[in-house]
Order: sequence, then structure tokens, then C-alpha cells
Amino acid sequence: MWMLAAGIALAALAVGLVYRYLDWKAERGWAPHEPYQVIVSFEDGVTDDERKRMIRAAGCTVMDSNVHLGTYTLRSSRKMRRVLEHFNSMQGIHYAEPNYLYEATYIPDDPFLPDYQYGPQVIQAPEAWDVTVSRPDVVIAILDTGVHASHPDLATKLTAGYNFVENNEMPIDRNGHGTHVAGIAAAATDNGLGIAGIAPNTRLLPVKVLGDNGTGNLNQVANGIIYAVNSGAQIINLSLGSAASAVTLQNAVRFAADRGVILVGAAGNNGVSVPNYPAAYSEVIAVASTTMHDVRSSFSNYGMWVDVAAPGDRILSTYLGGNYAYLSGTSMAAPHVSGVAALLVSQGRSQAEARAAIQQTADPVPGTGEWWVYGRVNAAHAVRYRTAQEQQG
Repeated sequence: MWMLAAGIALAALAVGLVYRYLDWKAERGWAPHEPYQVIVSFEDGVTDDERKRMIRAAGCTVMDSNVHLGTYTLRSSRKMRRVLEHFNSMQGIHYAEPNYLYEATYIPDDPFLPDYQYGPQVIQAPEAWDVTVSRPDVVIAILDTGVHASHPDLATKLTAGYNFVENNEMPIDRNGHGTHVAGIAAAATDNGLGIAGIAPNTRLLPVKVLGDNGTGNLNQVANGIIYAVNSGAQIINLSLGSAASAVTLQNAVRFAADRGVILVGAAGNNGVSVPNYPAAYSEVIAVASTTMHDVRSSFSNYGMWVDVAAPGDRILSTYLGGNYAYLSGTSMAAPHVSGVAALLVSQGRSQAEARAAIQQTADPVPGTGEWWVYGRVNAAHAVRYRTAQEQQG
């Protein structure tokens, strides 16, 4: 499910923490702010009783106050524009404004990130890292050709895994595909070398279910899924597939899903609308591939059985021998989404909550509603996503 392009590139980047106000476009024209929260300052001479009456009339409750600034931070059940219009139309109000967000912008020092990794940039992973870089207790299982354990961008991230091809505890990668997938999802980040993974602090569980030629059988894949669940993985990346559905595979997928595991699958590289399994199962988040220009990769499978898209065309990641290489395929798109899922799990999101965040915040790039349902995944929006109930609560 992948095509090898060539190459490796070198670059350098000075690093640091840069504090700036996020100027990305926000919903309904407002700059980023806490949902349903407004800060109000009252004019001098407004009594406590008048203030309380005005707050009640606006449908708000007091969350906090600052005596030095003379401000009240209020929670409202009303839309931001309406509550601001309400306050600003009242006598005795000095000003009312959204509870804006100001963020610390994290720029890792991995030299390939700024110039050679368009994937994290496109899905706004650096902005997501201002919210969370995940945690070491979050584990992504990489069901693939194994993982190169001594790669300097992966060695500190790996847990003990299993080889279902040779039935031993050595999931050695002699193909390169699994190592490449693993790096996209969670390569060591801010370590002064190589690339940045989407979920920097997440650990990786290597499960070899594909042989050195890149193929594996149903039994190996199904056993690998069960093993990953029982080993505590919260996310399973499945950058593999077939046009053939199988009861055994579907039962393994359901076993994982019923236990709260998030499954992410590659849509396939045949450039057709024929479903690819296990991605096409409803329990799996099916991922198509896009280019750096946010259009569908010509090789990517498509259809309304596909949930989201992610960068998968000429993706730089870890490779055999401690090297880096460009590969293309929906196999490369899927671990972008697995990485975002790991960021969400680190926030305490359930399987359903993480899936909703990934789907509902995807950017509606060309092809949305035709090639895939929701759009191209957006990590920054996903980690800030809240349901209507969460916003009101």
C-alpha cells in the first residue's frame, strides 16, 4: 500500500518558544476564545444589586472576578454575538468582550520539520502541540511489517511487541514500511534530529503482521489486533488492507472497538471507489490520501465509506538503517490520523469523543462529500473541539 519515491534532505532550524497571539481565522469571525465565556466591566457607580440584576438578565453566571481590573468573567448559555450585543446595549457597561485565548507557540528543533514535512504543517500539528503533545501512557499499536527498533527517532518510543509472522518477540522490520508509518505517528520530537511525529510523547507498540515482502494473512492481522488490545493500546493503526471482507477480521475489529480502542485504517491505493478492508468497517476511521495542495492523491481510493483524508503524498519519515525516506500512499495518511487520535486520548477523550473531534473538525477541502465524508483532518481544531453539551457545561 505504498510507493517508494526517493530522497532525503538536510536542513537546520533555530529553536525556541515563541509567544504570539494566534491570528488564525476563527468561527464567525471572532478570534479564538473560550466558548460561551465573556468578560464584562461595569461603569463606576453601578451597585452590587444592579450588577447582579444585569448579569441575570443576560442569562449569565459569574465564573471569576478581578478586583484590580474591575472585571467579571461570565459564562453564558447564549451565542457570543448575542450576549455581547446584550451587554453593550445596556447602560452602566464599560465594555464586554470574549474571553480571548493567547497561546504559547511551540516550535520543535527537528531539522526536517519546517522545510520537508508538509504533513504536520497542513494539519496544523504545531498549533495542536500548544494544547497537548500527548503522554507516554498513550500507546499506538503499529500493525505492519515491524519497526526498526534502533532508529534514533524511534528507539525511545517503542514498547515490547510481537512478531505474528515468525511467532516470536522480535518484530524486526526488514521492509521499511512499518518503520515509516511509526515515524509519522509518533517519532521522537524536539530531539534535535530528523522528523517530528504527530503525537510527540506517545509510545509505539510494534506488532508485525506483514512479512518482509509487505504481505500478511488474515490470521496474522486478526491476532495482531487482539494482541494490541490486550497489550493496552488505545489506538491501532492499520496501514494495510484488501478488497476482501472477512468475518474473522470484522470480529477482531469489533473486539477492539467494543473495548474502546480507536482503529484507523488506510483506504487503499488503487484509485477506485471499491471499499478496502479493514478500513471500510464502520468501527474503523477510514483515511484517504491528499497532496500538499489539499487535493486527493491520484492513487487514493475514495467514496462515501471513507471518513477523512490526510497527507499521504511524498511523506518524509523514518526508514531502515536509521535513515529517512519519502514514501507515498494511504498507508502514510492513516498514521497522521492515528497521531491526532493519540493527542485526543491524552486529553481524556473517549473513543466516541475522539472520533467526533476528528470528523467534525476536518477541513472541507475539495472532494469533501464526494471522495470522503468529512474532509482533511485538522489536529489543532480537533484538540480544541468541544461538543455543544461541553460548551454549555
